[in-house]
Amino acid sequence: MGANAQTEVPTFTASQVLTAAQMNTSARTGVPVFATTVTRDAAFGGAGEKTLAEGQLCYLESTNVVQYYDGAAWATVGPSTAGGIVFVSGAAFTTVSSVSLAASTFTSTYRNYRIILHITASASATVSTMRMRASGVDDSAASYRYASRGLSSTNVAFDSNNNSTTSWQIISTNTDPQPSVMVIDVIAPQVATQTLVTGTFSFSDNTYGQLTQVFGGRFAANTQFDALSFLFAGNMSGVYRVYGYSDS
Repeated sequence: MGANAQTEVPTFTASQVLTAAQMNTSARTGVPVFATTVTRDAAFGGAGEKTLAEGQLCYLESTNVVQYYDGAAWATVGPSTAGGIVFVSGAAFTTVSSVSLAASTFTSTYRNYRIILHITASASATVSTMRMRASGVDDSAASYRYASRGLSSTNVAFDSNNNSTTSWQIISTNTDPQPSVMVIDVIAPQVATQTLVTGTFSFSDNTYGQLTQVFGGRFAANTQFDALSFLFAGNMSGVYRVYGYSDS
């Protein structure tokens, strides 16, 4: 959290003696500043805290936006972004066998998300899979269904599918793999319904040349998720970026 971030919005009582820290919190920030939507929601309505009411303002460090409460839900004031897609988080990783998004990457702020995973270096003969995640734990239930179809620059077609397994297979390489990219849309992970994913993958190796794959998957249970994990059979390095699709 930044220097201005708060974890509560206190309500003071008559004759209460306030500390300098309590006075400075209000005087210095003006608008309450929260690290994420999770800390924002926890700051209202508890013991000694303000009751959330229409007209309340806040600033979110996670998405760099100002929001107001309209009496029923939080809405964003700004800044606006062209195309309606907003950066949420990103990180680099080096020679690891898995990468997990941080807890609460997916929140109710956005219904749908886009993830770009750029693999810059990888071990040979690897199969990558993906699992949905909640509260820091991957969901390994046999509820993953997927199908993919691809074609190589050497005119080799390949398919992959499964109707009940513990993860989605999203990409595979043969020998001497080159840099690759995965662009994945995650549909309604924070809604208590079946989460859908769809994407395209581009990768290459010295056997098949350049390969492109189209993928679609479904988690066949009504579950809310706040993150996901990529699992690699061999160590990989790269970067990822997560974006939220704005509803307006």
